[in-house]
Amino acid sequence: MSKIFTFKKIYKAYLDCRKTKRKTINALKFEYCFEKNIFLLMEELKNKTYKPGRSVCFVVKKPSPREIFAANFKDRVVHHILVREIEDIGEKSLIFDTFSCRKGKGTHFAIKRLKNFIKKATENHTKEAFYIQMDISGFFMAIDHNILYSIFEKIILKQKKTQIWKDDILWLAKTIIFSKPTENYLIKGQRSLFNILPKRKSLFYSNGNKGLPIGNYSSQFFANLYLNKLDQFIKRELKYKYYARYVDDFILIGKDKNKLVEAENKVSYFLKTELGMSLNPNKTKLKSLDNGIEFLGYFIKPLCILAKQKVVKRAKEKIYKLNQLKNLNIDKVVSVLNSYYGHFNHAYTFNLRKSIFENCVGGGLKGKILASADYKKIILKKINA
Repeated sequence: MSKIFTFKKIYKAYLDCRKTKRKTINALKFEYCFEKNIFLLMEELKNKTYKPGRSVCFVVKKPSPREIFAANFKDRVVHHILVREIEDIGEKSLIFDTFSCRKGKGTHFAIKRLKNFIKKATENHTKEAFYIQMDISGFFMAIDHNILYSIFEKIILKQKKTQIWKDDILWLAKTIIFSKPTENYLIKGQRSLFNILPKRKSLFYSNGNKGLPIGNYSSQFFANLYLNKLDQFIKRELKYKYYARYVDDFILIGKDKNKLVEAENKVSYFLKTELGMSLNPNKTKLKSLDNGIEFLGYFIKPLCILAKQKVVKRAKEKIYKLNQLKNLNIDKVVSVLNSYYGHFNHAYTFNLRKSIFENCVGGGLKGKILASADYKKIILKKINA
């Protein structure tokens, strides 16, 4: 009897899934008769007749062009079932300093950790040190299904679980990993945007056994497992103490510039032979830490953290568009502004935050919102009855 495909576990996965997708059409359809749909899904999973449904495919332009395959709500529930079941197991195999899609980690934790690395590598900013920053070419589209499944299988077979549990989890992972969303999809949005997308970033041009859809909850988890082999190689074989990775953007810090060049060559060879991937040469940077590091929307200098100019520009462009709207959803506006201010708050940006509010907010927004005294938060102005 399966201990994974139970009503209780599927229901919990459903609750997790609907937190962010409750207002979508597919979510509303599923929720209309959610008990019935959960029982039907449970039977499909138990009988191993479940197959992923149609995805919605579209391209987003910012921060850079990306192809998104958004799974339907039922499939999202299944992704949550898988990740909930093996998240803690997978977490134990990861190194500390990979930060994407992990509880208690994330962007801001990564930035603080990297700033601490800089301080230690330079012995409190008294000695010179260097960094090399690398990026994998078309990362999600280059993930090899067979390699990924092999990595996953090795982890699962080591667990002290029943054979039924292992069989169920391996079947579910294989079903998700080897699914082909390009065979069952619906195009949404501007079709012309697909023309600006590099082929290396599209599932439509990937090898038949390569590529995971960006937008799937499970893809984020699988990505960490896949690059864990690289993390272990850099930490254990190359012996780099100061190393940080967020998805496929990673940084090595050391005092010897020539050794960092050697490390790049070894990493390149490892990626090619072990993971079937290659570095993006246009993204590789080798510089002194005195120059600062651009990472995750910030510019990390030895003595301070600044917001990246591209992020500032996007924020101003967004506010300009909001200013032009005639019918404002003021709550949504406040939410959008605070998302940017939340980013800025983790950098040395008091003057920037103040300037944006005083000089950029206008139009229909003026007089409806206020900034806190420290300009860390935007709040809705109370109107006296």
